[in-house]
Amino acid sequence: MPMDVLDRILRPLRRGRVTSRYPAAPPVLPPAARGLPELDPARCDATAACVTACPTGAIGVTPGEWAIDVGACTFCAACARVCPTGAIRLGARIELASDVRSDLVVRRPTGGPR
Repeated sequence: MPMDVLDRILRPLRRGRVTSRYPAAPPVLPPAARGLPELDPARCDATAACVTACPTGAIGVTPGEWAIDVGACTFCAACARVCPTGAIRLGARIELASDVRSDLVVRRPTGGPR
């Protein structure tokens, strides 16, 4: 029993550091990690297939503009799968905190009809 207690005390010291240096260093993400959907405006034709596919209604397309509400997005990639031109892909941006709710809406111009 006394060795068990001693082992519990010494185990964390033997293991070393297990935390990351975030925010000084960016987090290391696995290759399959999903981040915020990103739009390539030159490829977007504004057909709004992504709007229909989004299960949370986080995406909106108006003439000349594509917008995504990061607070509602679940990073499911449905928008990227249905985009006929391949203009949407899931990026690596995962840090999405904000003090102001309106800052969570990302707007991009589209290459489609204006």
